[in-house]
Amino acid sequence: MPWAMLWLVVPAAVAVAMLTAWRFGGWGVLVPLSLFAGSLWLVGNEAMWAWWIPFAALSGAWMGIREESGAAASDRAWLLLPLLLLSATLPWTAPYEDFMVTMRDQVFAAEPILKAYEDVGFKPEDLNKIRPQVVETTELMRASLPYILPTLLFLWVAMLVAAGRTIAARIAVVFRWPSLARPRLRQWRLPDGAIWLLLLGLALLLTPWKAWTPTASTLLINSTLAFCVQGIAVVESLMIARGLSGSLIALTMVFVFTLATPAFVCIAAAMGISDVWLDYRRLESPPDVDVPGA
Repeated sequence: MPWAMLWLVVPAAVAVAMLTAWRFGGWGVLVPLSLFAGSLWLVGNEAMWAWWIPFAALSGAWMGIREESGAAASDRAWLLLPLLLLSATLPWTAPYEDFMVTMRDQVFAAEPILKAYEDVGFKPEDLNKIRPQVVETTELMRASLPYILPTLLFLWVAMLVAAGRTIAARIAVVFRWPSLARPRLRQWRLPDGAIWLLLLGLALLLTPWKAWTPTASTLLINSTLAFCVQGIAVVESLMIARGLSGSLIALTMVFVFTLATPAFVCIAAAMGISDVWLDYRRLESPPDVDVPGA
């Protein structure tokens, strides 16, 4: 607590904001604005955990507006932009340093991890054997924490936003509203403008201004992951176009990812980035259609 509340509050806020915007259009923006004003009134502007609630609701309202206007489901990832911008600016906020110190001392520390091993039944001699590896791993994680913590928060809240969308879809069924769009992985395509976030993160990372490194890492890591998913979507679409079954595609992906994770991620990201210019799925030949009498 209070971060644990986000497991329930964020999906609920996203569901309410999305359904409101879906049914009433732009009026749905009042939900994140109300949540923002309420969080300022209740906990002030120093509670970093509370910032994610209105920003997640803003993504939900944006989803609802796009759903109401019949937008393409392939733009779904772009609707997480408010969360990405929040995570990228976190290192510049006043409470971030204290939060990072707390995470470093309470979560990414060797002694709590060793204590957890002891609680599940590890013997003292076994703990002595794994202690050097645990200490080395935690030191590496503590050193990289300033650069990966915003990304971890973004991915966590993005998962909660997806849960809120699922809740909204179930509520729509209860009220007998039209079903929400269900995009498939092979439809995933970022807007072309997303490439500028990747280039911005890379440019900031190459500058001599070290203070910008956490922000650059956040933009670069998340943009690369998004394009990696786009590359996987391109490969899946091409394999389906050639008649491969979904189960065979999934098995192939898992097999390649297990054996060559770094290469798989790099190749998938390169495929997704190149798709911005080449648009592989438009290059697919249309399926053969039997014409009567031909």
